[in-house]
Amino acid sequence: MSFVVVAKFPCKPGQVDAMGELFEAALSDTRGFACCERIDVVLNEPSGTYLLVEYWDQESSYDTYLQWRTDTGIAEVLAPLIEGGGDGILGSVNSFGIMQDI
Repeated sequence: MSFVVVAKFPCKPGQVDAMGELFEAALSDTRGFACCERIDVVLNEPSGTYLLVEYWDQESSYDTYLQWRTDTGIAEVLAPLIEGGGDGILGSVNSFGIMQDI
């Protein structure tokens, strides 16, 4: 069963397109990262908020990926685009747990 992570990125006014371009470029690396099973991207246009739903084989694989993203400076790229800047990034990611087959 997959380990699921949900990340919510409320964009600053006028930054929705820039965030979409960033995701388009960056998520190909994420999708190719070892043990990433899938990422779904949803945009709520009225609020200018992106929601990423990520599926990983296990929590430790996601932790390895997150450390790589942190080490390669993703926070500095995201901060100018999302509400709350750096603090907004920290509050945007929720590691939920194992997908249930109910």
